[in-house]
Amino acid sequence: MRLSNPVNIDIFEIVLFLVEFSPYIVSACAAFFLYEMTKTSSSAGTKGKEGTHTKKFAFLSFPFALFLVIVASVIGASWEDAYVRGYKIFKFPSLRAKLEDYIETGNGDVIDILESDKYAPTFGIHEVRYLVQDLASHTFFHTNSHNEDNIDEGYNKGNDWFKATLGETMMYTSGLYPNGNETLKEAQNYKIDYVADAIQLERGMSVLDIGCGWTYMTNRLTEKHGAKVTGVTLSKEQLAYGKELNKNNDARLFLQNAMTLKERDDLPEEGFDRVTSLEMAEHVGIRRYQEFLTLVRSLMKDDGVFYFQVAGLRRAWRFEDLIWGLFMGEHVFPGADASCPLGWVSTQVERAGFEIQRVHNMGSHYSRTLAHWLEEWVSNKDYIEEKYGAQAYRRWEVFLAWSVRVARQGSSTLFMLTLTKAGVEDRRIKTQAHLVPKDVLQAD
Repeated sequence: MRLSNPVNIDIFEIVLFLVEFSPYIVSACAAFFLYEMTKTSSSAGTKGKEGTHTKKFAFLSFPFALFLVIVASVIGASWEDAYVRGYKIFKFPSLRAKLEDYIETGNGDVIDILESDKYAPTFGIHEVRYLVQDLASHTFFHTNSHNEDNIDEGYNKGNDWFKATLGETMMYTSGLYPNGNETLKEAQNYKIDYVADAIQLERGMSVLDIGCGWTYMTNRLTEKHGAKVTGVTLSKEQLAYGKELNKNNDARLFLQNAMTLKERDDLPEEGFDRVTSLEMAEHVGIRRYQEFLTLVRSLMKDDGVFYFQVAGLRRAWRFEDLIWGLFMGEHVFPGADASCPLGWVSTQVERAGFEIQRVHNMGSHYSRTLAHWLEEWVSNKDYIEEKYGAQAYRRWEVFLAWSVRVARQGSSTLFMLTLTKAGVEDRRIKTQAHLVPKDVLQAD
């Protein structure tokens, strides 16, 4: 039994519940508070009034107290876990503190820091500061303006920055390595062709790519597979790059917040034949995930297929998963709080009216992709340091190297889902006939 959590309460489940249902919880609290405010206490006398005021104060302070309890329990549990696992917590700094020192000074080797197992993944000042200053507001409210504000930090650093990371394809999503020795470009091309196969893409079909990035997939689906692709992004730099890349084809590209897509009057009235969204929904946020999926369903034809690729987390989490996730939220993907376990994702898609036809877990392939990105980044070190500075280079190096590790060990992973509208019998039969496992040895 752990002293910091003697009854084995899963903080992860509590936080997911509070965030997902925060509008209802807040509404209930507000209704109760208004009820207490309007109650007459004239017959209760002075003592009754004092009791009512005490009750109101306790009620109003409850959310803050709960937040403090959760944070304090995570801090204590992380230190206890590190001690039990044999880390010398009083001899060496925490993993995050050591990495921050590396970013600031350049002392040490990032791979050695991550893989030496000397530095404990304990919850400390960096994580608490980020929780108080930013994460809580983005997670519980997550407005359209939050999404737009986060784009500059996440995707408008400069196309040269991302070219130095992602290589020729400029694809900011995982590739697939069927043989294990593919180049980065080969892995990305295989992934795109896998997507086209998963959705049974045919020439002339309309495709909506939500979060199209620098549009390499838009380009390949258009020029190789003959699709009529509409791509949407919130990044002005991605849009400009994409228009140049696709200037000789018929792909349509828009600067558009995905959550307001229904406001457009130039989309097909009958819906799209196919919809794809690769590692974009994390930015929607836990609170608005259901809203996003319901929107996607409304944009599809009944006979449509939705390919949904999401970066997720393992359910049996460890504290390094949490520490890494907070670093990512602060420095790489602000506002991307909807990276969750597969069980939560599957519940959300089914609740929104989808049926899951196939799902793959390809986290180790993400680790290989990230390793390729790290190689690209290191090869461009001189250019990046000269233009952006040594600390900026090292912070991104930490992101990539740490992510190689967490995707390899399963802290973070990749879910690839093929979805159809629930209740559309003909479509599910066609999709399942296409996705039936093939190339297996026949029994004698």
